[in-house]
Amino acid sequence: MVQDAIEANFTCNCGAPLVVLTLERTKDNKVSALVVCPRHRTAHSLILDHSALNIWASTVADRVFRCALCGRELNPVEVSASTEKAVTLTLSCPKHGVQNNTRHIWKVLHKRLLDELRQRRSVEPSIAETPKIPPIESGLGEGVSPSESQGAREPVPRFCEECGNRFRPGDTFCLKCGAKLGQD
Repeated sequence: MVQDAIEANFTCNCGAPLVVLTLERTKDNKVSALVVCPRHRTAHSLILDHSALNIWASTVADRVFRCALCGRELNPVEVSASTEKAVTLTLSCPKHGVQNNTRHIWKVLHKRLLDELRQRRSVEPSIAETPKIPPIESGLGEGVSPSESQGAREPVPRFCEECGNRFRPGDTFCLKCGAKLGQD
């Protein structure tokens, strides 16, 4: 129930997942998140309670690692310390490259978000300790699932370029907005 409320805060009125561009510490020890809708290209700020990190970290990690232009899931290409207080993540979209896909994350949060990403997508080796990160060769979100080692491969979800709704390979139209889905 609480997780649904968090998801709702990070979803645009159009249904697209909002993309987190920056996470900064505020003076009152909260976290300010600058978010943008990839469909409308409108940005606004959300204030998160740092003490509730365990509640919102998973959702925020998912939204940090999405393209700001199309909403697709992204993989880190580079992690660099840009200041004493912030880390810069460079992400690459198969369609847009690194255009509009640089994130500035409060240094205290970046390792937690990378751990959340690794846990959600089973990405190895550890991203947090690697200064240069190669993209997954097979493409966005198509990493090896844990069940693949046992011979079974589950379809990897993709996202509609129009509304950001999740769909599976083989779907022709988005079930949410009706847009024709590209065949990758």
